[in-house]
Amino acid sequence: MLSHGGYDYLEEKLMEDKKKKQLEKASQSGSTNIIVDPPSPIRLHVKWKMARMKKYGQLTSKVAKEIANRIISEFFMSVVI
Repeated sequence: MLSHGGYDYLEEKLMEDKKKKQLEKASQSGSTNIIVDPPSPIRLHVKWKMARMKKYGQLTSKVAKEIANRIISEFFMSVVI
């Protein structure tokens, strides 16, 4: 769930996680010349869903889960078309 930092803090945290994963993946490739591009921005639906998740990954309510499922299914439908 969002704490005092709000969406800005959440986005900052998610971007740090993305950067860390990219660096780990690049370092596992074994290359000595590692250039890592900046990660892509966090999508709005991902931030919305993460803002409504509890510490252990459960959504805060049944309604939030239904909305998240609807948002995700509409997002994937728009990508496929």
